[in-house]
Amino acid sequence: MEDLCLLISFSVYDIDLKGLFTILPVNAGLQYDREWLLKSLTGEILTQKKVPEMFLIKTCINLNQQILSVESPYCKRKLQIKLDSDSYLPGKEEFYLQNQRYEVQCYENEINQWFSDAVGQPCTLVRCCQSEYCFSLNKNRSLSMCRDVNSKVNFANEAQFLLISEESVSDLNNRLCSKTQKLSCGGPPNVNPMRFRPNLVISGGEPYAEDGWRNLRIGNTYFSSLGGCNRCQMINFYQQTGQVKKTNEPLATLASYRRVKGKILFGILLRYDPGNKARLDTNSWLKVGDEVHPNSE
Repeated sequence: MEDLCLLISFSVYDIDLKGLFTILPVNAGLQYDREWLLKSLTGEILTQKKVPEMFLIKTCINLNQQILSVESPYCKRKLQIKLDSDSYLPGKEEFYLQNQRYEVQCYENEINQWFSDAVGQPCTLVRCCQSEYCFSLNKNRSLSMCRDVNSKVNFANEAQFLLISEESVSDLNNRLCSKTQKLSCGGPPNVNPMRFRPNLVISGGEPYAEDGWRNLRIGNTYFSSLGGCNRCQMINFYQQTGQVKKTNEPLATLASYRRVKGKILFGILLRYDPGNKARLDTNSWLKVGDEVHPNSE
């Protein structure tokens, strides 16, 4: 196997890679990852499936200034939100998502109006401040819900981390190219690793080698594998010339060779594994270029 290395490490709200570092808190995944969501005035959660305009919102966090910057082609000005915000409304609210309880903080009208303009409908921004959505790994390596305080997540569907391999994406693109040529339609519909919304992108090794990893170490940080990530129609959305478009790819191609027990798997889900107490004292930063060691006990 070739040397594996961490190519990109980022969260949905932390995509400025100039510093090359991303903090990894002990119990909740990457710092600031999936702490925010938008909901309608009736309480419905807004998702990119339902509101494609959300694809066009760009975010960046300045860790030094502790500011979240947000911009959209539908808004004239860039919005800046202090992470230790004085723009919260007084008090906290209870919030339920997928039968899980959250405590959230709500923002003032100016911020809500900006996001309403960005997505084209009235909505409010909320931030997770406490979650009872926790998970554990059963003996058979399947995911289960629990109250394990060492495995908390914020507004996440399944796990703290999603890892994608560049080699796996390259293999998929080769299959897409071959399929396109056989159908004699257009150019090769290459997909970028970011289409799969990963936290971690690695380089080196063989395509899909990550499927067989029980655990891994990146730098001094340990992870346990929770198995493959079940993909949905979200990966068929993409941006082109400032518009959001959708095709049946790459999900259709993945379904032809990556279907396992009714699920279409691509990439792996990970849980932070503090291990013994000695590991808790190690550096908890991930750095682009860190070596990746699969099945490292």
